[in-house]
Amino acid sequence: MQSTRLSAWLWWQGRRGGWSGRTIWCCLLGAWMLLVTTQVVVLQTRPYIVHPALARECYPGGGGRGLQLANTCCRMHNYTGQNVTTCAERIRAAAAHNPRGRHPRSAATPSTSIHSPNEYLISFYRAASRASSNSSSSPGSPLPLDSARAPANITWAVVGDSRVRQVFSGLVTRLASPRLRYKKPSTLGKWRSIHELTESLRTGKLHEDIEVYHLDASLRLVFYWDPLLTRLPQLLRQWEDNTKHRPALLLIGSALHWMKSAISPSPPKSPQLPVPTLGRYRQHMLSFLPLLAQQAKTIQTILLLQDHVLESHIFKEYHNIYSNNNIDQYNTFLSFYITGTDIILWDSNIPFSDMYHKQCKHNHRKTYDMTWNCADPMHSGYVIVEKYVDMLMNDVCNPFLDLEAGYC
Repeated sequence: MQSTRLSAWLWWQGRRGGWSGRTIWCCLLGAWMLLVTTQVVVLQTRPYIVHPALARECYPGGGGRGLQLANTCCRMHNYTGQNVTTCAERIRAAAAHNPRGRHPRSAATPSTSIHSPNEYLISFYRAASRASSNSSSSPGSPLPLDSARAPANITWAVVGDSRVRQVFSGLVTRLASPRLRYKKPSTLGKWRSIHELTESLRTGKLHEDIEVYHLDASLRLVFYWDPLLTRLPQLLRQWEDNTKHRPALLLIGSALHWMKSAISPSPPKSPQLPVPTLGRYRQHMLSFLPLLAQQAKTIQTILLLQDHVLESHIFKEYHNIYSNNNIDQYNTFLSFYITGTDIILWDSNIPFSDMYHKQCKHNHRKTYDMTWNCADPMHSGYVIVEKYVDMLMNDVCNPFLDLEAGYC
C-alpha cells in the first residue's frame, strides 16, 4: 500500500519520467476552461432573432437528400386547423381583455428563456381591436357575414401574386371544415361552402380577390390579387382611415410580375421612367414605404421574399428574366427596404425552394393535388408550401398556445 502511494506521488511530481500527473491535470483543466469560455462567447455574440420561424439563418444545411431542414433556433409546432382556430380565438380574447397593449417592440428584447420570443405580437392584435372599436356594435349582437361592422372578427390579409396566394391556399386547406365559407367576385358576393373552392384554389389560377370566413372562430382570411402591389397603397390608406376593416396580420409578396414587365409590351402603370425594371420596382415600393411602415406599427406586417426558380426548365425567352440572380437582386433590395421599420422579413422560404427544385431535377414528379408540380418551374409544390404555412403559424400563433419552453 505504501509503495503504491509512493509510486503515485512520484508520478504526480514527474520523477518517473514523461509528463507529470500535475502537468496532465493542468492541461485538462485549461482545455475545459477554453471550451466553456468559447461556448459562452458564441452564445453571447449570436444575434438575437426575434422571428426565428421566419429567419433563413435558423435553417442551416440543405446539402443532404430529402426536404428536411431543421430549425436550429427553436422548436417548431406542427399546426392543425384546430390549432389555428384556437389561436384566432385567443387572439380575440387577448385583445378584448387588455386593449391597452405595449408598443410592439417594447418587449422584443433578449431573454434567458426562448419560449415565445415574439410574445410582444399580442400588442398588434390589441391595437387592431382598438382600431376596430370605432365601428363596433353592442357585444354579442349577431352580425351578418357581409357586415363591415364586425369588430370581433380577426382578419388576416394576404396581398400579392400567385406565390403568396399559395400560402393563403395552404392555410385555407388546413382550416377546411363545414363551418368555413368563401366568396369572390365570380360568386357575385354570395357566400359558398369552402369545398367548392379548395380544389380550384390549389390547382387553378384564380386571379381575383377571395374572402374566407370561419363561422366558429370569427376568423376572416382575405386574399387581394395584386401581383404588382399597385393596389396596396390604396388598401393601406383605407385601413388607416378605417373605411375598410383593418387586418391584424398582413402578408405581402411580389416581384416576378415586375420582372416579366421587362419584356411585356404593356409595362405596369407605375412611374414611366427610362430605368431598368428593378429600378421601377424600387421606386414603386419606396413610394408607399412611409405609409406601410406606419401601418406596421399596429398591423403585424410580414414581407415574404421570392422563392428561387428551376432555371433549367424556364422557357428560353425568359432565361434572362426569371433567373435566380435577378430574384436575389430583388430580395436583396427588399431586405434593405424594411430596415428601421417594424416590417418583418420572411426569408426562410428560400432554402426550402432550393431543395424542392433540386429534388425536381433528380425526380420529375407531378401530382394532381400539386403536392409535387415539377412541370412548373416558377412555383414550389405544396409539399413545400405546407412548410411555409407552419412557419407562418409558428410566428403568429405560438404566443397564444400552451406550448412548452423552447418553441419559436
